[in-house]
Amino acid sequence: MNKRNILLSFAFIGLLIQGAFANNIEKEIEDFDIDSVQYIEDEEVIVLGFDTADYLPENFDPYAYYYNLNWVEYVEDTDIENLEVKNNLPEDFDAYANPKGIEGINYIDLNDEIVLDINTNKYLPKGFNAFK
Repeated sequence: MNKRNILLSFAFIGLLIQGAFANNIEKEIEDFDIDSVQYIEDEEVIVLGFDTADYLPENFDPYAYYYNLNWVEYVEDTDIENLEVKNNLPEDFDAYANPKGIEGINYIDLNDEIVLDINTNKYLPKGFNAFK
C-alpha cells in the first residue's frame, strides 16, 4: 500500500511539472495581422416579388442626404434673457436638488389605464384580435 501511494505521488508530481512547463513563457508573442483573416462575404439576393423602381422617384439614391440644414429657419428670441421665473416658483426651489421624500419622485404606474377617447371598432374589421 505504501509503495502504491509513493508511485501515485510521483505520477501526480510529474503531471504537475508537465502542466507548469506547458506554457513556454519565453516564447515570443506573434503580431496578429488582421489582413490574414479570410472573410467570406455572403451575397444573398432578396427577391421581393415586385420591382421597387416602380414605386421610387426617378434618380432615387438611398445613400444621398435629402435634407439641407439651410432649409431650417432659426428664430432668435431675445426676450428669454429678461424672463423672470422666480415669481412662479416656490421658495427655496432648486432644480438640481434631489427629492426630499417619496412625494417628490415622479413615477409611472404600470397599472394605470390610458383612455384615448377613440372607438377603434370603427377602424378595425369585425372579429379583430390584436393578440392572435
